[in-house]
Amino acid sequence: MIKRAENAVGATITRLSGNAMAAVPLVIAFGFALAAAAYWANEELGPLWGNLAIAGVFLVLAAMVFAYARRREAVQQARASAELAALTEASPMTAISRALQSSNVSQALLDLAKTAAPMAARNAARAAIREAPRNLPLLIGAGLGLMAASRLVNAWTNGANGRRH
Repeated sequence: MIKRAENAVGATITRLSGNAMAAVPLVIAFGFALAAAAYWANEELGPLWGNLAIAGVFLVLAAMVFAYARRREAVQQARASAELAALTEASPMTAISRALQSSNVSQALLDLAKTAAPMAARNAARAAIREAPRNLPLLIGAGLGLMAASRLVNAWTNGANGRRH
């Protein structure tokens, strides 16, 4: 998990530095294009109207970018609100709270267990299968420990039963 985070940070830094290196010539090119547009506008419309025309173009561009940013922000907020509502709706604590508030609590909890158990078992099995190779020595050790403990308990129990007879 830590290695994934390191890789993600490295990729982000590489992408940002590449974007910054590309942005420098882009800004310079934009400056020359703006100078050429201002020169043309001043020649065709005169200095006052030419500069006002360039300012008007940038005013329209700024309004369009502002409107786009506000619309994008509203869409992201709506999506985040919908995801939060879905998480809250799907939250186990919400389901348990609703079951406890129902008129037939035992039936509601039984129904909740019936619907949640298969998904919980499936998720637990997937996690166990995914993590098993990494934890194989630990699993083998735990299995051997449980086997030895059960044999000891069995021997003690049979020994105690043998003394009682």
